Amino acid sequence: MTLREFYEKTGADYDEVIRRMLSEKLILKYIKKFPEDCHFEQLRKSIQEEDYKTAYRAVHTLKGLCLSLGFESLSKPVIKLTEELRVGITENAGTYFSAIAQGYEDVIGWISSLSC
Repeated sequence: MTLREFYEKTGADYDEVIRRMLSEKLILKYIKKFPEDCHFEQLRKSIQEEDYKTAYRAVHTLKGLCLSLGFESLSKPVIKLTEELRVGITENAGTYFSAIAQGYEDVIGWISSLSC
């Protein structure tokens, strides 16, 4: 899969990501590092333990990564959970996390399919 095809799958505008990050080489460098980032696992653990302060920090960082890299499909539930945890709403955390987990697995799969 090409980088443009990858971004079509994520729902992002490839041209906008290139404009913001300046080169495919730089984008690929950070995309390839994304699976190594610990914040998704930290979010999973903190949601399971109902540690919403840690969950907020993890999801907020994950939000920044998703928005910076243009992972539109994953950023939507991440943003929703960030907004709710910011104001102390925790009732929907598990539901949002399920959507985040599915989106995360999709992105990881697409990253592994990149031919660049």
